[in-house]
Amino acid sequence: MLGELKNQIHPLPLSPIVAAKPWGRSQPSLFYEPDSSTSWGEVFLAIKDFGLISRIANGPLSGKGIHQIGQLWGRELIDPPGQTNWPLPLTIWLERTGDKPGPVRVKTGPEYWRVLSAEPDSWIGAGVDPNQSSWPQKLSRFSSEPGDSHIIPAGLPQALGPGLTVIKAGLVKIGLETLYNWERPQDIWDYQSAPDYKVPITNEPLINLDPPPTEDGFLLVGKTSGFEVRQLKTKFQSFDGGKFSIICPLSGQGRLNSSGPYPNLRLRPGSATIIPSGLGPHSIVSNSSITALCFSSTK
Repeated sequence: MLGELKNQIHPLPLSPIVAAKPWGRSQPSLFYEPDSSTSWGEVFLAIKDFGLISRIANGPLSGKGIHQIGQLWGRELIDPPGQTNWPLPLTIWLERTGDKPGPVRVKTGPEYWRVLSAEPDSWIGAGVDPNQSSWPQKLSRFSSEPGDSHIIPAGLPQALGPGLTVIKAGLVKIGLETLYNWERPQDIWDYQSAPDYKVPITNEPLINLDPPPTEDGFLLVGKTSGFEVRQLKTKFQSFDGGKFSIICPLSGQGRLNSSGPYPNLRLRPGSATIIPSGLGPHSIVSNSSITALCFSSTK
């Protein structure tokens, strides 16, 4: 069956991968509601990294891993093509905290964060106060509101405070270290990268982005050296195609219309859909309006 679809390029809806975490919560979410009452802390919408592989949710390639589609379609999926085993160029995930903060982490690549929901007095931790000796006091805290957008520079210690839901995006194959886990004693460090690798802490400040405009359109809302983020807020948007991207709805519902064996695809929050670079003209249509983020690699 795969061979029959080699030249029939179409959008690829992905199945979310849910991860229960100590800092998660089981209450329903506007942006993702799992089938069970899992206290989820992370939901990976698009990933081929850290031992996780996104799979196609439905349609003619249902259940296939994204690496298999890359091998099938070649540069029609990602142009220029990925490296060994066809990794996705980006990882996109939701992270949610309950009544406790997430771990303090530092990464070797930049990330884009968009705050989806925030309880009163919620905060994002980013950077350190050198005058403090322990992590609960050392982490610099910034108040957080729904709609806030940030670029987290490489090497910046960061964490989500309680009561937040955030969508995050970053390049694959970046180094990761957990500097402090609120569930463990202060003297335990959790190295998830190579044991002899130390991430330099540059402490470059958190970058606050201006709130995106509210008028209809497809607007650039965030950009790093490796990827860009655009916001769609409209009832109808047409595209010429030719560029790999991942669409993640935030609110509202709509449909993605295109050619190929799966021409009409439902879009809803808590999902991600890959637009292959070889897809021709396509459009997003909504009865009321749909707000979505579109992530595209620039490498």
